This record gives sequence, structure tokens and C-alpha cells, in this order.
Amino acid sequence: MNSRRLTPIFTQYQQRRRVFWAIILVCCLFFALIARVFFVEVIQAQDLQAKALDQWLREVPIMGERGEVYDRNGILLADSYTAYTIYARPVSIKDKNKTLSALVSVLGLDPDKTAEQLSSRKSEVTISKNVTKSQMLSIVESGASGLYFSQTVARYYPFGDFMTQVLGFTNTDGVGQTGAEAYYNAYIEGIKGYSFIETDLVGRELANARTMYVEGKKGATAYLTLDANIQRFTEDAVSRAYAETGAKAAAAIVMDINTGEILAMAQRPSFDLNAVPRDDIATLFANSKSILTSNVYEQGSTFKIITAAAALESGHLSEFDHFYCPGYHIVDGQKIKCWRTIGHGSESFYKAVSNSCNVMFMQAGLNMGADLYYEYIDKFGLKTKTGIDISGEASGLTIPLARVKNVDLARIAFGQAIAVSPIELLVGAAAAVNGGNLVTPYVMKEIKSTAGSVLYSSNPKITSGIVSQKTSDIMLKALTGVVTEGSGKRAAVDGYKIAGKTGTAQKYVTGGGIAQGLYVSSFIGIAPADNPRYICLLFVDEPQGAYYGGVVAAPYVGEIFTKTLAYANVPKTESKIPEVTVPMPDLIGLPVDEAVGILNYYNVYFEVDGEGATVTAQIPIPKVQVGNKSVAVISLG
Repeated sequence: MNSRRLTPIFTQYQQRRRVFWAIILVCCLFFALIARVFFVEVIQAQDLQAKALDQWLREVPIMGERGEVYDRNGILLADSYTAYTIYARPVSIKDKNKTLSALVSVLGLDPDKTAEQLSSRKSEVTISKNVTKSQMLSIVESGASGLYFSQTVARYYPFGDFMTQVLGFTNTDGVGQTGAEAYYNAYIEGIKGYSFIETDLVGRELANARTMYVEGKKGATAYLTLDANIQRFTEDAVSRAYAETGAKAAAAIVMDINTGEILAMAQRPSFDLNAVPRDDIATLFANSKSILTSNVYEQGSTFKIITAAAALESGHLSEFDHFYCPGYHIVDGQKIKCWRTIGHGSESFYKAVSNSCNVMFMQAGLNMGADLYYEYIDKFGLKTKTGIDISGEASGLTIPLARVKNVDLARIAFGQAIAVSPIELLVGAAAAVNGGNLVTPYVMKEIKSTAGSVLYSSNPKITSGIVSQKTSDIMLKALTGVVTEGSGKRAAVDGYKIAGKTGTAQKYVTGGGIAQGLYVSSFIGIAPADNPRYICLLFVDEPQGAYYGGVVAAPYVGEIFTKTLAYANVPKTESKIPEVTVPMPDLIGLPVDEAVGILNYYNVYFEVDGEGATVTAQIPIPKVQVGNKSVAVISLG
């Protein structure tokens, strides 16, 4: 009996327990559903909305306009214009033949490739970039379907092949690739905008679809330190030097000697920035980098500026010293020749500089010793990058100090066995003659926002005390003598004192051997010498025929200074130099002593090529007018 009564009670208990757990389960499911709804509606709301928009809206980018670039005087160097990018959505094309015909006829596209794009399974394909407005309107008017246009911005350079390596260029997406366009891209580049079009799940535009726009923003405006007029003078001189000497390359740079502002920078070969050779990568790479900043060379005799200034400053050379040059100097048992193998004879310090006598410079370097000499190489900034705001700058190459022998030091002192970039040498030479101030060269003067606020402004960075004012004054006097009575005569400018130094360096083949007949010819000029304002370096790489710096490079620097000083209204301080000329005598076959005597009699400065007792060739040829502004070359054999 008791068991019968307990059974219903137990059954009721089980039923209640099941109901209880069922309620608990329902409650858990309810709360889980509430939590899921909260997670989806609140926590994931923004992400899900973005995904929904991505499915129902088709995004088309609108490139932000790139900021203009001007020279220091406000002359426009780089501008932008509106262009269009064409996209196709294959699923939206109603008549593929009509669309294909319109694209091919208006844009000149490849029919097979374009047909393949229009039949793609992708939701969207890019058909063409940099389409003009007239081309875009012609395609629209043709009735082509399934095409969409996004506004973009293309770069335009009003002067074409002008400041090519300094300005640089952009890629098809408007991003700076080289030069100032790349270095200051973060400032100049515009901010992209977008347009959004309502579509269905497969990308077809909805009927009565709305288009929404997010406007792009224009980039900042840049002002370079370069002067378009001085740049034109320099470009013209470099083009002539390149063409007239048949050289592998030619380049020049003009800098404010006191601040480091780059006023002009040009090189050849080059290319038009409106027609960048993107399909020839080797040529593009070779001609888009600045060989004035990214390549290093043995500079030859122009490096003697550094040796003379260092030796004077350290007390191991005096302006009152005298030397004797027999045509060579023996160092540790090795005979190291002067460039003038017949020798310069007895000479003063100033005469040795104007003669570019290797013997004097060897003695000066050896008197200093390797440790002290290398300290001055560091002080003149010839082992480190100058810090110029151009990407890819190289730094000088020197023999490690611990391995430098006396014969190495002797050669370094006259510009061999050390390689520096042209910009490094220019900055070092400037410090030798501007009162001892080592400047940091720069090409960007100022960058302003579209509202006119200054975002970036450069200030001269100067390290003083490299040499004293006294040393600078002596160097200017000595380098002025190079132009008035030495190898730099052809850089003279009527009405002004010009200082400078010629350089002629042999090139080397892989493995270290001398490359016969290959030279780098250069000239560094300072103007005006009585109040230095400009310094210019011009070099010619592998000139054909004549190769001495005084013949190949100096005349073009003279041209640049003649035009620049007149343009800048720099007052003349010198009377015009009268040129007395005579027909070049026929020296071929004469003994060297007799030929030298004739040239000295006519006051014609001359360089000597080779060794021997007899003249075998000469420049200029007989009967060409020569005189006190001429530089002749006689070859010995």
C-alpha cells in the first residue's frame, strides 16, 4: 500500500523537475538570444553596417589633387590636371560589342586584351588610366554600357626636361617616385576622396541609384630654393658640354656659397618629365638619379682645394713657401709624377696652386701626416653624407686610416686614391673659401598648406670654424690666380674676379687598373672672388678628344657665371680684360724646351700630355687665334 502511494508522488516530482529544467533551458535560450541580439545590434553594429554598405555600394576612388611646385621666385615647375580612370563592370554591360568598339576607337586599346577584360568574371576591372575629359565624353556619347569613370589627377611639368632629377616624377597613382616629389611626398600628395554608387549583390547599378561623394583634399604647395633662370643657364651649359665633348655624361650644380641653398642642378643625359621612359627600366634608373649626389669619383686636382686649406690651417704650409718641381716626387722609394712631367721648376705657393703642381700638394699632405690629414677630411665633411634633401645620397670612399701608407697619402693629397661625390666636394670647397663655414645643402625652401600656413620651412645649417678667415682669404687669392694666370683662364668673366680650380682624373676599370683614355674633367668656380656669393662645380664624364678640365669644363662654368652675375645685377669690380691674340704656332716636331719657350713668349698657358722630348700633337691646331685667355695642350712623345 505504501509503495502504491509513493509511486504517484515520485512521478509528480519527476514531472515538476522536468518542467523546472525545461523552464531553465528556455530562459537560457532566451537570454542567449537577447545576448546575441545585443552583440549584433550594438557591438557588431558598425562592422555589419560597413559590410552591408560594401555589398550594396560600389566604391570609386577620386584622387586628391597634388600640390604645385614652384621655384624660389614663384615660377611654376609642377602642376596637376584632371584626368579620368575608366572601370568596367562586366555584369552591367548590355552590349559588349558596342562597348568594346567605343573603347578601342577612342583610346586605341588592344582589341583582344580589352575584350578579355570585358568578359572577366571579376566584379570590376580597370580599363585605362589618365583618360582626358574629351575622350571620356566621347565614350559616354557612344552609348557604351557597364563603364564607370573616376576622376583622377595627372602631373604636368611646364618645362619638360628641366630640373628632372631635382623635381622627380610620380607614378600613375600620383605618388612621388624620385626627387622632391618623393622626398616631400607626404606634404605634396593630396588626400583621396570617393564616390559611392548603389548596386545589387552582383554589382549592377540599381534603378534610381543614388551617388554619394566624399571630397578629396589638395596637397600642400612647395617652393624650391632653385632659381629657374640660373637653372636655365646651367641646363644650357651642361647640354652644350655634353654634346660638344661627346661625353658619356655631364652635370653641374650651383650653390649659394654662404647658405647651402641649391640654385641650379642639371645633368645630361636626361628625359622629359612629361614622357617618363617607364618601359625602359635601365634607362629610367640611370637618368632619374642625380649623379651629382649619388655617384662618387676620384675628383683629381679640384680636391687640391681641400689639401691646401687643411695644410694652411694646420700650419704645415705657408703662403710664403717656395718649392721646386722636377716633374716628380720620390716617396718611400717610389717616383710619383707631377702631371707636368717636364716639371714646373722653382715656384712660390701661389704659383704652385695656379700651376696645380702635384709636387707641392704631395709635400703638404706628407708634412701633415695621415692622422691629421684624415681629421681634416672629416672636418670638411668628405667621409659622410652632406644631408642634402635628395634621396640616394652617397658618402665618400677612403682608404682606412690604419692602412694608409705614405705613397697613398701623397696621392690623396692631389686627388687620387680617394673618391667623393660632387656635392661633397662642392660643400668642402665652399668651406675653404667662405670663412670656414661648412653648410648643409638643400633644395626645399618652404611648404605651405592650401590655407597658406607654413608646414615646413628650411633654415641654413652651418658648422663654423672649419678654417679661419685668414686661410679662406689666402685660398681665394690663390684660386683667383688659377683663373687669371693658370689652367682656369677660360672661366674668366669680364668685370669680375673669378676664382676656381681645374681637375682631370683618370678612371679605373673593375679590378683597379687605369682605364686608358677615360677621364673625368671638372672645374670648381667661385664668383665673385672678392665677395663670394656663388660656387659652381661642372664635370664632364669621359669626354672624347681633349680632356683637361681647363679646356673641357672651365669654359662652361664661365658661361654660367657670365649670365648669372648679370641676371643677379652683381656690380662689376674689375676692368675688362683685354685679350691679346696671335696665331697658334706650329709646335709639332719641336723639342719640348723650344715649344715651352714659344708659348711662354706669347703668354699662352699650356698643359702637357705624356712624356718625351718632342711635341707630337697640339690643341689648338696651328693658326687658330690664341692669347692671354687661352689654354693650350701639347702632347709629347
